[in-house]
Amino acid sequence: MNRGVGQHHGDLRHSLLTAALQLVAESDVDQVTLRAVARRAGVSAAAPYHHFREKDALLAAVARDGFEALARVQLEVLGGPEAAPDRLEELLRRYVLFALQHHTHYRLMFRTVPTEVGGDEGEALRQAALSTFGRLAEAVRDANPGLTVDEAARRAVLAWAMAHGAVDVSRWAAGLRPGLDAEALAADVGRAVRAMALEPS
Repeated sequence: MNRGVGQHHGDLRHSLLTAALQLVAESDVDQVTLRAVARRAGVSAAAPYHHFREKDALLAAVARDGFEALARVQLEVLGGPEAAPDRLEELLRRYVLFALQHHTHYRLMFRTVPTEVGGDEGEALRQAALSTFGRLAEAVRDANPGLTVDEAARRAVLAWAMAHGAVDVSRWAAGLRPGLDAEALAADVGRAVRAMALEPS
C-alpha cells in the first residue's frame, strides 16, 4: 500500500531511514537512489524530498543514527563504576563488537568525511561524529591524567585507528581463518588500546 499521502511526518522519516539501511545492506551504496528508497518504504517517489534534498543527505542521516547508537554504547560504558583504565578497555572492546554487529551502519558512518556533507544533515552528522570522538579522547585522558588534552586527542585517534583497522581486517581475515573469534579480537583491541593510552607522555 502506498503511504505517501497522510503518512505521519515522523513515521515517514523513520521509514525512509529504515529503507535506505536495508538497501545499502543488500547492494552497493552507490547504487541506492531516492526513488529506490521510496519504493522500498512504500511511498511516492516525491516523498523523500519532504525530508532530504538528495541521496547523500539521506545517507548522512542514516550514518548519524549509527553514531548515535554508538554513543549510547559509549555512555553505558563510561557511566560504569569501574576504574578509568578498565572503562577505556571496555569502550574499545564494545566499539569493535558494535562495528561487527552493525556492519551496514558502520559502512555508512565512515563512507565519507563528515565535513564533505553539506546542509543540516551534514552538520548533524559532524556533531554526532565529533561527540563520539570527544568521549573517546576524554576516556583516554581519564585513564592517563598526565596527558595533555592534545596528547590525549592524538592517542584517541590512534585508538580509533586500531579499532577501525581491526574491524576491517577481521572481515578479510575471517576468509583465511574460518571461525575467527570476534569476541577475542575485540578484547585484544581493548587491551592494546589500554596499554597504549597508559604509556607515559
